Amino acid sequence: MMKIRKATLADNLRMTEILNQAIEAGNATAILETFIPEDRLDWLQEHMGEKYIVYVAEMDGQVVGWLSLSPYRKGRQAFKHLAEITYYIDYAYHRKGIARALYEKALEHCCQHEIKDLVAFLYADNKASVEMLKKLGFSRWGLFPNTIYIHHKTLDHVIYGKHLKE
Repeated sequence: MMKIRKATLADNLRMTEILNQAIEAGNATAILETFIPEDRLDWLQEHMGEKYIVYVAEMDGQVVGWLSLSPYRKGRQAFKHLAEITYYIDYAYHRKGIARALYEKALEHCCQHEIKDLVAFLYADNKASVEMLKKLGFSRWGLFPNTIYIHHKTLDHVIYGKHLKE
């Protein structure tokens, strides 16, 4: 059974491990160097407020994925109702509905915290995430062609977005 809850500092080690999986795989993040947990503590603490937060998914007594809501272009007040949504799932738990459950929890959160629009940045060839976002009502809002340089490849960077409130 899956449980979705707000992240705590105690989750930092497992969250870092999951992020490092994606970094090492090279197919889901533009971050190229892995982290040690201490590198991520400040970021996690910044996401422990009311509006910008991290949710974790637990299965079998351990964190198997996480999702963050972050300010878009922090410090620019005209974007205060727009948030960036990001998620990472342990590779052993892919295709089990974890990302979708995290997104649904995040969408509820947004409605309660004056977040009217969401954006997700991803590789254009990340077909699983693109399809999930489309099923959740996101559409393609932008394209940065040939702007990701990773593992001797050049990839497109896309933005998917969703208006939550009129």
